[in-house]
Amino acid sequence: MKKQNTYFYGILFLLLTIGLIVPESAFAQVAFESKVRNLTNQLITVVLPLLSVLGLVYAVFMAVTGDGAAKGRIIFVISCSILGFLAPQIISWIQSVAG
Repeated sequence: MKKQNTYFYGILFLLLTIGLIVPESAFAQVAFESKVRNLTNQLITVVLPLLSVLGLVYAVFMAVTGDGAAKGRIIFVISCSILGFLAPQIISWIQSVAG
């Protein structure tokens, strides 16, 4: 084996060993689930509707400039925006069905 491969596998083994011995360094703490849940809620309730609004603004801009393919894109953007605004309700429904 080359010397670089030996160093790489040595460092990889060291990191895996540290991750097993100290799980906090591998982000396996108790509050990790709540942090992920908060991040998911922020993405669903803030980022997704913002992107939906930006998509609608883009569609209006295309329609105003008279783009030839604007009609097909506007329908696509509107349907995606509807899904974006309904995403929190859809996800909560799926979570309630799954238990």
